[in-house]
Amino acid sequence: MLLEVIKEGEIVSVRLSTGEELVAVLNKDETDSKGSVKLAKPLIVGRSESGFGLMPYMMTVSPESTITLSTKHIMTMAKTNQEISKGYQKQTSEIIT
Repeated sequence: MLLEVIKEGEIVSVRLSTGEELVAVLNKDETDSKGSVKLAKPLIVGRSESGFGLMPYMMTVSPESTITLSTKHIMTMAKTNQEISKGYQKQTSEIIT
């Protein structure tokens, strides 16, 4: 069985123990000594009548924020698929096209 290696700077999907799913940029490719990971520009996956979308994970902080998340609250983390990654990049990019 091959393990997927996730590197710093890649877009990842994270399933939390609460059932929420986040999409963010991994700022640290390994857990630090405190048992946490840093995620930049975190968005939460939300459902609507027309499917699902990405919205801010925390409404009261800057969308450019980096959060520190305890690994004890992470059930799994994997690279985000290409289609969702493109949508995430479009939504979080500062470049207006």
